[in-house]
Amino acid sequence: MMLAATGTREILRSKEYIFEPKLDGYRALCQKKAGTLRFTSRNNRDITLEFPELSFGDLIKADCTLDGEIVVYDEKGNPSFALMQQRKHRRPPSTYVAFDILELEGRDLRRLPLSERKQLLAGIIEEGRNLQTMPSTECGEELWNVVTARGLEGVMAKKRESVYVTGRSRAWLKIKHEKTVDCVIVGYITKTREIASLALALYDQGTLSYIGQVGTGFSESLLATLNKELIRATNDVALPKNVHPVVPNKVCEVKYLEYTKDHRLRAPVFLRIRDDKSVTECTVDQVIVGA
Repeated sequence: MMLAATGTREILRSKEYIFEPKLDGYRALCQKKAGTLRFTSRNNRDITLEFPELSFGDLIKADCTLDGEIVVYDEKGNPSFALMQQRKHRRPPSTYVAFDILELEGRDLRRLPLSERKQLLAGIIEEGRNLQTMPSTECGEELWNVVTARGLEGVMAKKRESVYVTGRSRAWLKIKHEKTVDCVIVGYITKTREIASLALALYDQGTLSYIGQVGTGFSESLLATLNKELIRATNDVALPKNVHPVVPNKVCEVKYLEYTKDHRLRAPVFLRIRDDKSVTECTVDQVIVGA
């Protein structure tokens, strides 16, 4: 999958980009082949059976591979990641929002400009039931005002002539309403409770580097779950002496005020576990020093 780098609000005035709302859900490829749909997560896991309501093959006019976001809308019509995480128990209906097309009837489209791929996407999808196409605009600042007023996650800026590449690219930028970062959990600290805070790290040129600790934003039920799931083990991260190292296989998202020049998160607050993301996506280019 093509992944976005972190951008700043100055990009919103650029004429090189088209702008989309950043939806808070599960990224997934949707492949239609011989009338059957298959959904694959960003870490290449088949998640088709987890979303039986996404049975809209008749609304896609040709065999193809789409890129998009699976979301669950709340009562205000905003994507809710909390509702998405509850779906295994309450099963609220989800919606697939397609924003790109990578293949059409056996033809690889990834080297085409995004503007052309968008036209092809619009031509093969009939919106309805649990299928939508992502709205886009050339007016980034106007979209920013809308998404911030509604409390949405932010804006995606995509160069209109960009090709589709695997991995993170600055041709796509995410401008977030709040500064957040996906981190690898590499340890924990014990004080008045078994897990008082989590030690966090990011990949920098292929090596995990410690970026600080987060000790707020947890629920008691989450701490109980983490106490069972985090596996004590040595790892290759240089950690403070009071940190119990764990197997670095779990991702969490935190918000923060600043990423300092000495490569630490200032005032981090835990938001959630991200089971939909792999640890290899937790790279230092998600953050901007001093921003």
